[in-house]
Amino acid sequence: MAVDNTLGDVIRQFSPALQEKRGVSGDQLKALWALGRCRTPELGGSVMACHDCGSVHYVLHSCRNRHCPRCQGIDKELWIEARKQELLPVKYFHVVFTVPHELLELFRFNRELMYNLLFEKSWETLSLFARDPKLLGAQAGAIAILHTWDQRLNYHPHLHLIVPAGGIDENGHWKSSKQDGDFLFDVKQMSAVFSARFVRKLRRLKRQGKVQKYVPRDLIKKPWVVYAKQAFGSPESVVEYLGRYTHRVAISNARILEVTDSQVTFSWCDRENGYQKKTETLSGVAFLTRFLDHIVPPRFRRIRHLGFLSSRNKKQSLEAIRKSLGDEQPRVAPLSRTQILELRFGERSVLKCKDCGGELLLLETYPGKRAPPVNPLAGMGQ
Repeated sequence: MAVDNTLGDVIRQFSPALQEKRGVSGDQLKALWALGRCRTPELGGSVMACHDCGSVHYVLHSCRNRHCPRCQGIDKELWIEARKQELLPVKYFHVVFTVPHELLELFRFNRELMYNLLFEKSWETLSLFARDPKLLGAQAGAIAILHTWDQRLNYHPHLHLIVPAGGIDENGHWKSSKQDGDFLFDVKQMSAVFSARFVRKLRRLKRQGKVQKYVPRDLIKKPWVVYAKQAFGSPESVVEYLGRYTHRVAISNARILEVTDSQVTFSWCDRENGYQKKTETLSGVAFLTRFLDHIVPPRFRRIRHLGFLSSRNKKQSLEAIRKSLGDEQPRVAPLSRTQILELRFGERSVLKCKDCGGELLLLETYPGKRAPPVNPLAGMGQ
């Protein structure tokens, strides 16, 4: 019988050895503590009884940490349901901004500052091209999502932007990008502007003493790849596409194939060789060390709404754009959390009795065995 391995299993098994390494921050340890105890008695649970058949069910509490592969499913569905209300009947592009490998150590030692700089200069570049009257002459909008990994869990900070193919002009009218929305902007030109503005601001921050570590020379000559493609066949397919990027974590439980006393084997997709499915085996500590690279600073906003999709402008801008496009279709009310649970998990939904499908009523909530210790990873693996 196959055993389902989870990230929590890996953390519980190898975290004691990980503590012997230097350079692990308190925030990273707290995240691992939460993930290692997700849906275990350590976090407590609830006792629920079926209204119809009277059977009793015990539900273990989840950690709700944004790095947890178990907890992001429902949050992703709720977020996407809200985004359905913002869809426009236009074409959309998927734009990716990357940085040279020579900057990886700078990112590691200045995570929040460098991540914010990546957001700032990516959006600044896109906005600059959109405002140019020769290219569009309008305010753009975007949903930007920070990712820090590649398929092998290596550190690879980059930004995904979901961008409507056009923008809103000064009169509140929609303007499509060139070729009726089939072309956004020249990626080589965007790459040149992005790299120049990023490096200029980076060197200014270094002079101000805000950046730790050495800033490499000749960064402009390194590859700064900006990638753009029309990603969607219809506005409705934006929702499915968004789900691939927004609440994704560095690795899913399904990709963890085997956990031994000393090693972890996981699968990855080799996109450079025809999307071949491959496996990699690392020591347990090496695996967790790679995973730690992808824990973002506390309260850092990894998903941002920009331009006419920002919280400040969104409602008014979307109304003006829909009026300009003649889109008068009524908006469908978003699904509730309960409805999403039922659609996503079906008969496995914790809201229904596993025996008869009846409604579950909360009888009691019981606390975890103990509060988090002073050392967040103390006791793991014991």
